[in-house]
Amino acid sequence: MARPSIIPTVKAALEDYLERMQVAFLAMPESQRAPTLPATSDGKVNVRAIAQAIALKQTQEKYLYERQELTSLINLVAEGQGLLPIGSRLLVDASDKALKDRMARQAQSAKAHAQAAVEAQSATGELLEKLKDVVQENESLKAENIRLKAQLDLIHSGMMVGVID
Repeated sequence: MARPSIIPTVKAALEDYLERMQVAFLAMPESQRAPTLPATSDGKVNVRAIAQAIALKQTQEKYLYERQELTSLINLVAEGQGLLPIGSRLLVDASDKALKDRMARQAQSAKAHAQAAVEAQSATGELLEKLKDVVQENESLKAENIRLKAQLDLIHSGMMVGVID
């Protein structure tokens, strides 16, 4: 024969405990309210301390995490008192992972852009060198053209000019 479920007993003890904590919270002056539920140093509800407060065995703590009807009771009161709910670390870890992934993609993109900039700068340097060579060759050809025109003018005027190749 199957053992009776412990969940209704845990739920009743949890509801009673949460009710006492909420009454104590609401009894404080609004300007001086501080969470009455046990909390961790980083502002999350301390489920292990709640389990100890309602006299759960260590092996039974898991029900507070796993059973939705118990988790939602704790989260409702915790959020009302300004504490982060059960499972908030998973949400933070997921957002941290998303942020890290985004930063990694941006770093990779920046690295690719930097490499492209170096390659473009190198190509620009090569093009400037070629342009300098073409300008120099153009100046040389202009000078040769001027010399040849001068020789033609001399030939037309009847002078004999020696042509040096």
